[in-house]
Amino acid sequence: MLLLPALNIATLARADPASAPAQSAAADTACPDSATSRAAVGTIDERLEITLKDGRTLRLAGLEPPRPTPDAPDFDATARDALKARSGAEIGFVPQAGQPDRWGRIPAFVFFDPSAPGTPPVSAAQFLLAGGFARFMPELAARPCRTVFLAAEGAARKAKLGLWRDPFYAIIAATDGDAFAERAATNVIIERRLVAVDKGPLLTKLQFAPRRARAFSVTIMQRNVKILERAGLDFHALIGRTLRVRGLLDLRFGPQIEISSADEIELIPEAGDDRGLGGKPEAAPEKAR
Repeated sequence: MLLLPALNIATLARADPASAPAQSAAADTACPDSATSRAAVGTIDERLEITLKDGRTLRLAGLEPPRPTPDAPDFDATARDALKARSGAEIGFVPQAGQPDRWGRIPAFVFFDPSAPGTPPVSAAQFLLAGGFARFMPELAARPCRTVFLAAEGAARKAKLGLWRDPFYAIIAATDGDAFAERAATNVIIERRLVAVDKGPLLTKLQFAPRRARAFSVTIMQRNVKILERAGLDFHALIGRTLRVRGLLDLRFGPQIEISSADEIELIPEAGDDRGLGGKPEAAPEKAR
């Protein structure tokens, strides 16, 4: 995962954006609501990558495309077809990088034409997330729209739409050993109350069960610990609070996910507790002028 610039985050967006303050006013206002470029669509594949007729390939920033599972072996094609049907002949987009990645893809926020005159363009990522056709993927390119993307994903999960009906995509409890074995080396979402923080010279571990239980833990390399702490993240203040973590599941040294950005953690809100990740009350978002 990409490193987190300290400038952009002092607190993390809540897991239920509808019931808690947004990540930050800056992050929300930076999320584009219209395109800066337009191009004709060539092809769309099962990874939800859009190849334009001019040869460029767009990767939808902040989206983890679905994969075939035992219960839904063709769901990747279903998601592709939904994107194709809504895209039309042309799309708008906002590139999030000056150059393509190593696979020749440009991360971008993509927009469909308005569905009716006088209505705003439709975000392709929000369309897919709200329909349960994809999951949110934390990455630097998607940070401006993280709050709205998580809200769209959360609504689909609550309604059990699309992939959220599939047990493969269920949020995993941090002590569910059987679920870990089935999802090794895949991206997962894991949720549980934080039990302890172990700080060592090379890394910090967030423990979600007694150490002897070999339950799930989050690993943070020391270079990233310093970045996160400078950003306002207080690990010890999170003990006793419920966290949702997403990333690549590694079983080699016990079930764990290595994180390098606070974007990979969501704080599950609890009644009467308005503290952010830094352990201090979060300020209410500014009202629009």
